[in-house]
Amino acid sequence: MTGIRERLLAAFQVEYQEHLEVIRKLLAEMLARADGGSGIAQLDEIFRRAHSLKGAARAVDLGPVEQMAHRLETLFARMRSGHVKIAPELASLIGRSLDMIEDWVAAFAGGQTTPDIEPSLERLQHFLETGEVAPLRQVTSPPAAIVVPPELEAAVAAAAAPPIPVQAPPEPPRTPVAADESVRVRAIHLDRLLRTSDELLTETMNQRAVTEALFTLDRSLVDGQSAWRRFRKLASSMAAHLGDEDRAAALNRLGEDIEQRLRLVSRHARDARRRQNRTGWALRQLGGELQREVRDARMVPAESVFAGFRKMVRDIARESGKEVEVQVSGLDVEADRMVLQGLKDPVMHLLRNALAHGVEAPDQRRAAGKLEQAQIALRFDVSDGRLAVWIEDDGRGLDFARIRAKAVSLGMFSEAEAAQMGEQALVDLIFDPGFSTSGDVNDLSGRGMGLSVVRETVTMMNGTVDVRGRQPCGTAFRLSLPLSVSTQRLFLVGCQGHVYALPTEGIDRLHRIAAEAVGTVEGKSVVFLAGQQIPLLSLAHLLDLGETSVKVSRNVVPLVVLKHGERRVAVAVDEFMSIREALVKDIGVPAAVGTMVAGGMLLEDGSVALVLNPFEIVETFRKSGTVRVLTTIEKPPEKRVPVILVVDDSLTTRTLEKSILEAHGFVVRLAVDGIEALNRLRAERVDLVISDIQMPRLDGFGLLQAVKSDQSLKSIPVILVSSLEAREDRERGLALGADAYVVKRKFDQKELLETIGQIL
Repeated sequence: MTGIRERLLAAFQVEYQEHLEVIRKLLAEMLARADGGSGIAQLDEIFRRAHSLKGAARAVDLGPVEQMAHRLETLFARMRSGHVKIAPELASLIGRSLDMIEDWVAAFAGGQTTPDIEPSLERLQHFLETGEVAPLRQVTSPPAAIVVPPELEAAVAAAAAPPIPVQAPPEPPRTPVAADESVRVRAIHLDRLLRTSDELLTETMNQRAVTEALFTLDRSLVDGQSAWRRFRKLASSMAAHLGDEDRAAALNRLGEDIEQRLRLVSRHARDARRRQNRTGWALRQLGGELQREVRDARMVPAESVFAGFRKMVRDIARESGKEVEVQVSGLDVEADRMVLQGLKDPVMHLLRNALAHGVEAPDQRRAAGKLEQAQIALRFDVSDGRLAVWIEDDGRGLDFARIRAKAVSLGMFSEAEAAQMGEQALVDLIFDPGFSTSGDVNDLSGRGMGLSVVRETVTMMNGTVDVRGRQPCGTAFRLSLPLSVSTQRLFLVGCQGHVYALPTEGIDRLHRIAAEAVGTVEGKSVVFLAGQQIPLLSLAHLLDLGETSVKVSRNVVPLVVLKHGERRVAVAVDEFMSIREALVKDIGVPAAVGTMVAGGMLLEDGSVALVLNPFEIVETFRKSGTVRVLTTIEKPPEKRVPVILVVDDSLTTRTLEKSILEAHGFVVRLAVDGIEALNRLRAERVDLVISDIQMPRLDGFGLLQAVKSDQSLKSIPVILVSSLEAREDRERGLALGADAYVVKRKFDQKELLETIGQIL
């Protein structure tokens, strides 16, 4: 346990400095405001920082820091409510309090005598009770100067107050916290490294286009060599026919020289293609391995962040007069450190919530027939490839009557409306900012921000929060998040010509339904799936893309059913595309509740697809009261140009067929034999093959047989065009699966085009 405590203290020293720095910076900004604005945004963040600092101090059992943070938290809460206004004297008091925290932690971590924090606590308490800043207490030796930070000193007119001398009773010396026998790497650097590896993988995908271009160049050079050889023969024949032997000899020498140069260029091009192909494959492998290694380096056991929570809950319970047995399990479960760090505050809020609202006092538990000692459990698990965190208690459970009454008292609903609300709707209320059923404000509860912070934080990490009753009594909160903030499994959809991605964990199922199956209830579109009525809206409408109609083919609407807890909503898109593993990048969209954009992912062509937050989409459905009617329009027919592969070892035949087909609007690819044709077919989409039979390496019959025996290729139609007129050859080709057989002697481009038209 000593090693764990040392790691926790080391982590706290990094965290608390960040909290103090942000509080100082925001206070200085508020003091510097010339317009007299309220600075609500700054106060919200300041309050949250003090709240987190208090919890972190409790987790590592630093009582004096916790007490100071609690008083500051109370002060900031009054500032948020408008009961206390920021002033130079108050800012000075806050600055000195922050300095005391910093000095106390530094002395404690260094094994030195800690300064007496009591005078600072008393000054804060005096202000909270009277609203006045008490004069500094003069205390004799030994002085430990606490200096107001420069940013506050510049903003406060009277900030040049003398240092506060402090003293403390003698304490036994402590051993300084030892450093871990490891290398510390800032998470931001690992994050950048991971993103760089993802960009590397994307670039290696783009290298396939380079490989394809080199392949085309190689084939063009081969064709060029063949054409040059025929030109040489023709030129030599003409020179000899004219009787000019000198010119014929010179022409032969020049032709030989050019032919050698062409062979050399062709060899270099072939070598470059092979090297590029091999290098591209190696880069893809190395990029993937690098990405996996960086991802694994970020994975740590839950114990590294949550090991001190058991004692923290016990201490809080003891102080509140409650007897609690705390069970913590699954601390060996590994997840991305950024995910675990992001969960620390939400889990702390939920544990405090369990003690404040769930667990009863011992006498109340006795009266209810329960054991005096309550049970609180914190459990980590991996379910369906996601991190699941359970916070459970055997207390009184959710008080729905009290939630209804609070909603009515806040003016959120009338008594009649509240009476009609179901339990799930009432559960949603407890996550709203400022909603609390606690009657007083204390260390544990009452300010109404805990559960809203939980939902906001978890949602920002593409997670969900579920609340359910626990048998036979109590409440269970379940947090579900991705194990890693790096790569995620994403489902790509098309909408209004754009590509969007949805994390698969937020998808319940996919459907294709007839447009007539869409119904309307109270002016809103719904669809009935598996006997359940599900609200329906187009993705274009949700994203406010202007034209909101869904583009359908053959009157069929593609639907993505999204889930959040027990809720289901259907989102209509233009098309389903594919599933990808990709890194979700921050693209600068504000990460706040209400945004449906979680980030972006790079596509193979270098463009960015927006990654949507399915849980926020579900919440948007719930909160929206506007009329939503789904409309559809039929897509125009696909105008994709068919691709035809011409396979023939004769350059003349290939050129002739290519010219005919391109003149009639087809895209044509070329191959010189069956082997090259198979490589082409496996590398790109081809709609039709036109092949000669007599070819080197692999003839037309062999190619046809290979195509029809390959599950991924057998649906491609094949036309055999050959000079072989024998009936048995024709029967053999058709028996092997050819869709047509055209004899070259009777070759007629009209017949060929008609045959293609019938097949395609």
